[in-house]
Amino acid sequence: MHALQDPVARIKSLKVPVSYPEIDLVRLVNCKVFESCMKNELRCTIVSLLAHGATTANEVASALGISRTAIYRHLNALRKNGIITYYNGRFYVGARLFLVYDVEVDEKGYIKLIIHPDKGGFADESIGFAFVKGKLCKCDICITKDKCLAAVKNLARKLDIKLRSEEPLSGFREIVEEIVKRDIVKVIKEGYLIIRIPEEVSREEGEYLQGLPQNEKTRV
Repeated sequence: MHALQDPVARIKSLKVPVSYPEIDLVRLVNCKVFESCMKNELRCTIVSLLAHGATTANEVASALGISRTAIYRHLNALRKNGIITYYNGRFYVGARLFLVYDVEVDEKGYIKLIIHPDKGGFADESIGFAFVKGKLCKCDICITKDKCLAAVKNLARKLDIKLRSEEPLSGFREIVEEIVKRDIVKVIKEGYLIIRIPEEVSREEGEYLQGLPQNEKTRV
């Protein structure tokens, strides 16, 4: 199969740092979970730093000038909610592409998976990681609109989609609507879904906090 016709190859073209282990191509994140994480701008910044190659709490804390304990708590929240992953003592963005979903049950008892086309996120080599937040995105007044639009257009090129819109949110919506019909349904049919529930505070966080000096444990 030609690479441009292969949905897996297209999604793999979304670049992540060369130091990364193999991460998921696509993660579907529940709408409420996604919104709870994305309302916190610091967490969005942390994910972008991870996508640029920072992989430890120390590296992120140093870049932001915030205590390691505070950073670790944000990392843990992002991890519990499926945005990032933890492997061999390091943190990584969990997938190249995030889609946001809800579920409904119809009158016959069938579960319907509903993808929100105006919410999600994707890896971008220029800005690290771009999050699209639906109504929280104010493209008409946003000072980063041009960067976001460039990232969305880059995403469209990699996924072989021709955009009509010159506005980031509308452009992302076009992309999601197209790839859900063209790629995602096919990938799901040929693969399988894993359902994970956000856990309580992780064992790794407890071990990490035990190793910190007492004065750092309170700087949250």
